[in-house]
Amino acid sequence: MELKGIEKALKEGCKLHGFRSGGGLRVIRLEDESDNLRGYGEHPTAEDALFHANEDFLAGGRPYDKVYGGLKPHYLTGSQHPSTGFDEWLLQGRTIDAYLADGKFVVELKGLFETKMPKEVYKKVKETGKPAIWENRGYTYQVIPDRGDLVSLRVLESAEEEKDAWMYRVTKTGQGQNFFEALNNAVDAEAVEDAA
Repeated sequence: MELKGIEKALKEGCKLHGFRSGGGLRVIRLEDESDNLRGYGEHPTAEDALFHANEDFLAGGRPYDKVYGGLKPHYLTGSQHPSTGFDEWLLQGRTIDAYLADGKFVVELKGLFETKMPKEVYKKVKETGKPAIWENRGYTYQVIPDRGDLVSLRVLESAEEEKDAWMYRVTKTGQGQNFFEALNNAVDAEAVEDAA
């Protein structure tokens, strides 16, 4: 698949930014160095929002009301069922940024991750009925059995740095010879926790 408009925009120095709107629509914006909007796309899924932004850039950046409610339907909400890994990323309230650096397309996926108790720790607590401890990101957590299938979690020891024990920001970065290659590489990349 090619997105010649998005690739042309990035080659001209524009930046791509994407996010999930309050109504759940996936939104893609192409902005020049002065933050002027050069292309826009929105759709219930991320991939179609990319295609809309691609088309809008190639058409010269049209007024919103000429496109949505005119050339295209005026979408009210986004899909709750992700179509791809990238769509799921935006659905979860995370973002995408893309630009050109050293002749390569670069995609950065950013967002929050949540500390999750390992399944084996939960299973051990439920089987034994005794508290268990696990460590992650410089924190020591305790899992305490509760009623039924419920458990209680608490932090026993905190990391030296001032980070949140439960939520943390990550970035996944991909590069490529074209936009889709960079996007796919970013989706497949390991999430790296951002510095505080």
